[in-house]
Amino acid sequence: MLEQGNLLYFTPYYFPDGNLRKNKYFVVLGEAGDDLIVANLPTSKDRVPNYIKKQHGCIDSSDINFNCYFFQKGVSISDSGYSFPENTYIYGEQITTANKKIMYDIYRKEGKDYEIKCRLSKQEFSSIIKCLRNSKSVKNKIKRMLNTIKI
Repeated sequence: MLEQGNLLYFTPYYFPDGNLRKNKYFVVLGEAGDDLIVANLPTSKDRVPNYIKKQHGCIDSSDINFNCYFFQKGVSISDSGYSFPENTYIYGEQITTANKKIMYDIYRKEGKDYEIKCRLSKQEFSSIIKCLRNSKSVKNKIKRMLNTIKI
């Protein structure tokens, strides 16, 4: 389940901070040590400034400290042809870590607790990692973890 490059869909996702649970996508970006994975919860919330042109891929504006990876609705992100049903964003400042043991304890049954939607294509995965590694909005601790990922 928690393999690098997997796109998961949790039904529901339990937020570590206790916020309401809801169905969420989850991109496994990599591992950092035995317990942590670098991961993210993509969102359909568009926070891209209006004056920035949106095109599938990395959107980075260091002058305003803005970074995201934009998945355009309908654009294939895997070798199987999977695409997001809505425009979807990974925001650099929201990249976080999750404890693998806790994830496996909570999400035990594929098809009930989560679905593996696809494995990102090598090109898509590489583009995401490069985008986040080069962002000023990603925390330094997370950048160090991302720098250990082979692409």
